[in-house]
Amino acid sequence: MNDQNGALTGINDQDDEMLSDFPDLPEPAEGAAMAAPFEVDDDELRAAKKSRQIELMREWFLTRYCDPAEETPYETAEGGYIWIWGGPYYADDELHGRFAGLVPQDVIEELVEDLSQDGGMEWAPIRYDDEDQYDDRFELELDQPNDPLFRLRSRLAQSLSVLSLQGDADAVAQLPRMVFGAAISALEAYLWETIAYWVKSSPAVLRGVVSNMPDLKDQPLKLGQIFEQHDAVEARVMLYLQNLVWHRWDKVAQLLKFGLGVKPPSFKPFEEALIKRHDIVHRSGHDKDGNPVSISVDDARALADAIQAFAEKIYESIVEKMVPPGRSGDEF
Repeated sequence: MNDQNGALTGINDQDDEMLSDFPDLPEPAEGAAMAAPFEVDDDELRAAKKSRQIELMREWFLTRYCDPAEETPYETAEGGYIWIWGGPYYADDELHGRFAGLVPQDVIEELVEDLSQDGGMEWAPIRYDDEDQYDDRFELELDQPNDPLFRLRSRLAQSLSVLSLQGDADAVAQLPRMVFGAAISALEAYLWETIAYWVKSSPAVLRGVVSNMPDLKDQPLKLGQIFEQHDAVEARVMLYLQNLVWHRWDKVAQLLKFGLGVKPPSFKPFEEALIKRHDIVHRSGHDKDGNPVSISVDDARALADAIQAFAEKIYESIVEKMVPPGRSGDEF
């Protein structure tokens, strides 16, 4: 619920106490969500429209290469990375080497330019290691289906409270941008926590995700690994979720559909906001053309309100699908 000033309400003291025990999660690294690199179907790529070609090539690249700051050691004395995993790799070389002749050169060059603005010129390889394990340091202590929604409301309310701060005019002018970016992060956290709760709580949801998610269902399995992998299936799915980039709306929609049988509302209203958040965080508040990103107090409040309404619709759909008749989400 919102009060007349646009602030989010409906969180009582008990909820606040409960939510204070939950640590904030770090943002996962782009491209590290899959158990193996994404491969492009050449025939699909040739026949696709330009926007789809760029999307496919981008996913191919970002499931193979990442910002070296993620895992590559940096030598302060020498002033550079120590490329112990190989590299540096360059988007221009790798994309032309894989896709030249399949798509027009100018399409590849457009993606190269975009990647260079996002991650720089030098890239490190993503390691797909069988020893990767779910990091239980970020284990979620979610007891009820409505816990993720309570946490979302709390995060949004806390972020919006920042807008009332007073002080230096230049500093205060930055507050709407901060709140705007935090609202998108709160949405991503809500989606991660909701799916993670149900995967750990419901064997049916776990089975649906494993059996139907394209990234998981087609993973190869040797006969001798059947019992070992059966025992570890939840941990493997949780590892996938922990590393997923939660603003990949297509992946999130698949998880909700295949795991919980829920069709989420359209993510389209958040696409422009996601781009603005990217520019705020990664381009110091400027778009790719160098123009400042303008975010007003009203913009920040409107986004927070839209995100809460969106999350509540997802929650209501899940309760309707998953919670037995006659019981509410907080009783289940």
